[in-house]
Amino acid sequence: MKKGAIGNLHQVLLLVILIVIGTIGRYLLVAQNLQPFPNFEIIMVLTFLAAILMRSSLAIAVPLCSMIFSDLLIGNPIFVGSQMNRIVLFTYSGFAMIALVNIFNRKRFKRGLGEIKLANIGIAAGLGVGFVLLYDIWTNIGWWYLIYPHTLSSLATVFTAGIPFMIYHLISGVVTFLAIALPVTAFVHQNFKLDLPKTVKTIQKIPVVLLVVLLIALSFTGTALKMPTRSEIWLEEVDQTSVTLVIRGDDWILEDHYLAYADDTAFTILQRAASDHELSLEYTYYEQFDSLLVDSVNHDVNGENNRYWQYYVNEEIPMIGADKYSVKNGDYLEWRFEIISY
Repeated sequence: MKKGAIGNLHQVLLLVILIVIGTIGRYLLVAQNLQPFPNFEIIMVLTFLAAILMRSSLAIAVPLCSMIFSDLLIGNPIFVGSQMNRIVLFTYSGFAMIALVNIFNRKRFKRGLGEIKLANIGIAAGLGVGFVLLYDIWTNIGWWYLIYPHTLSSLATVFTAGIPFMIYHLISGVVTFLAIALPVTAFVHQNFKLDLPKTVKTIQKIPVVLLVVLLIALSFTGTALKMPTRSEIWLEEVDQTSVTLVIRGDDWILEDHYLAYADDTAFTILQRAASDHELSLEYTYYEQFDSLLVDSVNHDVNGENNRYWQYYVNEEIPMIGADKYSVKNGDYLEWRFEIISY
């Protein structure tokens, strides 16, 4: 077999290995809850290694295929969804941008991590921090663009709410780059038996640039893809940045998340859920209390079997009507059709 054919075979084999590691690794970390701490992930470091070890046209496939395959394996329906769920495009394009930065700087990064020494430890940690910051800033902008009012105050709110997630993600970046990126890059640099591409021609970078530009453009369009609801490892659950709503009916239950705005109440959140999920909702205004009373939800009517609709916020019953109780992101709002004793 010719040397070029052997090199191509090595590249394809390496591509498959990295995608398999990324797919199975993310599945185990997310679906099996094996993360040593929140927001720990390995896709970022695999994106770096792919750019260092592979041709540009193949390297970009590692993060994208790993994300897509792991989402499908986890059970995230990524190709259907609604307006709010397009954040997946920002997450995929975020990794694509990281890959592009690595591809254009692969020679410098490979040389900078060519051996394990104190200076290179600092470089590896710095790369982990830098890539995470770039990625998290991009995805936070995505959250703001897709589901928040386009104001500076709401942008600040998004970044403030994302600080805990970013801190854990930064730790993940430092740990994985020190424990994986530095040793692997140093080994490859010091061993000449591996037939790896030493240079990347400009023409090989053009398809990658075009793909990244396309993903960025799609992120800001009306294309609706489904955001993973169980396992966005860089954002975790959205409980802290939205209202968790649970409605417990006679023989049914509904759970969803809604962003609370300044004028939202426990009742308006219920209204939005009823509209989104096509649930019937009836209520009565009582002038003497200057408040609304929910009469029925999804045809479960007050008085049936001595049960009535009662709402709870953070497991407690508020002493005011649902239309008067202002909710905030992070609240746990629950409506129960239950027997009420006084």
